[in-house]
Amino acid sequence: MMRLWLGVLAFISLLHCSALPVSAQISTAPSDELPIKTNGPLLITGYSFSGSSVYYVQIFNNSSTVTSLDGWQVRYEHATTDNVLVELQGNLAPKRYITVADETVLPSATFGYVNTFPPAEPAITLVRLAPPSDLLFNDEVVSPSISSSTVRIAGTPATFYFARATSSSTGNYNSTFSAFVPDNAFTLASDNLYEVPPSAPLQIVEIYPDAPTCSPIDTGICSDYVKLYNPTATDIDMSYYRLRTGSYGQSSTVSNTQQLSGILAAGDYISFAVNLSASGSWVWLEDTYGITRYDASMIGYPSSSGFDNQAWSYNSDQAVWVWTIYPQPGNSPNEFAVPKTVNMCEGLVISEVAANVATEAQFIELVNVSGGSVAVDGCIVQTNRSAVKSYELSGAISSGGFITVYIKDTDLTLTKTTTGTVYLLSSDMATEVHSVHYAELSADTSYALINGEWRQTYRQTPNAVNVWMEYPPCRSGYVRNTETGYCNKVQVASVLADCGPGKYRSIDTNRCRNLATTTAGLVPCTQNQVRNPATNRCKAVETASVLKPCAANQERNPATNRCRNKVGMIQADFPVEAVADSTEATLGWWAFGGVGLLALGYAGWEWRSEMVSAIKKVTSFIPSSK
Repeated sequence: MMRLWLGVLAFISLLHCSALPVSAQISTAPSDELPIKTNGPLLITGYSFSGSSVYYVQIFNNSSTVTSLDGWQVRYEHATTDNVLVELQGNLAPKRYITVADETVLPSATFGYVNTFPPAEPAITLVRLAPPSDLLFNDEVVSPSISSSTVRIAGTPATFYFARATSSSTGNYNSTFSAFVPDNAFTLASDNLYEVPPSAPLQIVEIYPDAPTCSPIDTGICSDYVKLYNPTATDIDMSYYRLRTGSYGQSSTVSNTQQLSGILAAGDYISFAVNLSASGSWVWLEDTYGITRYDASMIGYPSSSGFDNQAWSYNSDQAVWVWTIYPQPGNSPNEFAVPKTVNMCEGLVISEVAANVATEAQFIELVNVSGGSVAVDGCIVQTNRSAVKSYELSGAISSGGFITVYIKDTDLTLTKTTTGTVYLLSSDMATEVHSVHYAELSADTSYALINGEWRQTYRQTPNAVNVWMEYPPCRSGYVRNTETGYCNKVQVASVLADCGPGKYRSIDTNRCRNLATTTAGLVPCTQNQVRNPATNRCKAVETASVLKPCAANQERNPATNRCRNKVGMIQADFPVEAVADSTEATLGWWAFGGVGLLALGYAGWEWRSEMVSAIKKVTSFIPSSK
């Protein structure tokens, strides 16, 4: 039987569920799609009412930021009705109060209203602060707890006052309220709504971004600061503003935000200590709560590298920002060095850059190409590796003269093996007078201006006219072959040893030969002979002889003193032909024979002594007939 009743109940339940309308069915949703509300920044800290009439409501901004009141409503309930007391608007600063009150009870309230009906029962049951619907805040609700012992001001109906309790240890508000009866000295805390200043009349005029580390007894400038100036004719309340530093995307922190305070009189200066980046950044003004950034006040400053103990300062006379060596953090105008006349360094050019050499030998040479003397005071030399550093020239250079800057004596740096650029700037560093770019120089070379053309040279000539040397010098004992470019070893001629006494060196063979020590045993030379000192032999004295002139078509052979046909008179453009004997040919042979006889006679006469001597020697070998 029990099983039967259970089956009937299950069937009835099934019929009932199937009869439910579709709209009544329950659906589900992921938890992350459900909005999660939190308590809002506003608290009700006090209120008063009499029966159904609300006298005042006190509201406190419990957050650390400005809260917009736009869209918030103060509501109350009594019996079964929900009423809007007032709708709020404006901004409430952090830790500040506003009041919503009956104008007849509290004329100075932030938001006032007029009760059109006299107080009556029943009494209100709750006071509610409702946020705008687009904010995920819970309603701030307070409900009066009234008993016979609750203190009140008697009347019909009675008047009640409630105040939110605070922690005795922290001073923060608790969630409970206490009833009280105000005395004659009672005042209700209420502040003005916060209004963002439309502009910031303060002017940033000096930034000191890299203060040195000081000892406790130092009296110098030992902290970063930003100096402000009041350019108006009236005093400025600085509590409406704060000073910010940093870059895009950085939020306000204790280290980059400085709240201003005090009154700055017209025309006065004041400095505030604030942490600044030495590598360059931005400084600007905001309203005291950071709601509005005053872009017109924003100042960017460069890296302080190379400008130790200097301030980035506004020169109002020239309307420019510059570095000054005279930082002035006090109530005084900015101070600058006495301005110098700008030297445009005209006539001065870079003429040689010795980059890829030993570091201690690196230099930059400049030359005066003008027709007169050039003053170089203030002219600036810079390199690409030291863009924020510079070397200042001084003195004067005569026409065609040089000035050499050795890198080791400066803060500059020259690139050796890749690429580099050297600049010559005017004294105000605003004009690039000349620049030279070089790339991939060989070791031990400089880049020099030679005859109007920039060339790599292996010969460095600081303070002198540049010289082109295509190859490096050869080492000792070698000489450069101009055709191949290679260094060849120098061939040293050998020194021949002395032949020694009694010998001489033959000019023809370079060999040593014996030399007679005396001439006593030598046969005297004849009258027409002379002794050769090198060989001690006699040789005939050469005498000039009178030779018969050659014919018109002949010339004398210098080797034999004989006449021969002139080369120009020989016709060899036809074959040789036999010539028939003629009287002229016979006479020619006779003439030739006569000349031959004359020559033999001359030779016999010339060498007669030698011939007689020879005949005597020959006859000495013939046996006598005796």
